Amino acid sequence: MGTSLSSEVLAVENQGEKDDRIIIFMIPGNPGNDGFYTDFGRRLIRNLIAREERLGHRRVNFLFYTLSHLNHVLLPPALRCSNTHKVNERFSLGDQVQHKLDFVKEYLPRGNRVFMFGHGAGAYMLLSILPYIKDDFNLRKAVCLFPTIERMTESPHGIRLKKVVSTLRQNDWLARTLSFWVDLMPESLKRRIISMKLTSDQTSPELVDSISELLHMHVFRNIVHLCNDELDKIGTLDETLLFHRNLIYFYYGKNDGWCPIEQGERMSERLTRGHVVLEKDNVEHSFVFRDAATMAEKVMQFIV
Repeated sequence: MGTSLSSEVLAVENQGEKDDRIIIFMIPGNPGNDGFYTDFGRRLIRNLIAREERLGHRRVNFLFYTLSHLNHVLLPPALRCSNTHKVNERFSLGDQVQHKLDFVKEYLPRGNRVFMFGHGAGAYMLLSILPYIKDDFNLRKAVCLFPTIERMTESPHGIRLKKVVSTLRQNDWLARTLSFWVDLMPESLKRRIISMKLTSDQTSPELVDSISELLHMHVFRNIVHLCNDELDKIGTLDETLLFHRNLIYFYYGKNDGWCPIEQGERMSERLTRGHVVLEKDNVEHSFVFRDAATMAEKVMQFIV
């Protein structure tokens, strides 16, 4: 499942014109529902178009891609009933990395300028696939937002959640039971409760729908499973992730419970000046919920 947002009304390929769109590709964090990033992507495209108009440049078209992690969204009924999709299966961090690599190789345009973003654990996935795609695409930058790429168990959130997610993974019946009762709740009631918790500026239909899916049994089990796998496998920084450091950029949050600002300070010593941004505001790690508009402004600095 994936989302693509275009700044064009008509598809260029159907007009016999050169496709010169700039591609922005986002790999989600965990939970990995593509709908979380729809509002952010929409705002980002509008901001980029407005910037081009202010600078007096010719109109540039942008295409925003993102896709969900395996089994982090509800599958359509037709796919749920097919034998080709494993609805009940829990997928590991390695599975999700391979899924992103397969998607990029099959669907991402190869001649267009591409700016890739990874959010949270999506940053780890982005850096993991980078060596396998950098020579096949016109990749300009690989940008890691609030990157959980090292020492997850030592982070404030990791310390607090490790035992909880480990218990839920080892006792799958418990995760199934907890989510089963939420599944029984009518969708309209779930959406009404979610909307009450969000301000009008934050309540995009896609965001409400995505939040309502979080505690669906198979989605919840996969969120827990991936979180536990991340905590097990993302420890001491793997220096090979930084091999293509000329392409890599980082954005660290001031008060991030998953990747403390101290990690950003150390990273700024490893990379060339300008490749690490240490955020001064209080944007949340899960920026898609309350800070999508803010981040849609801030990430423009990377798309030049």
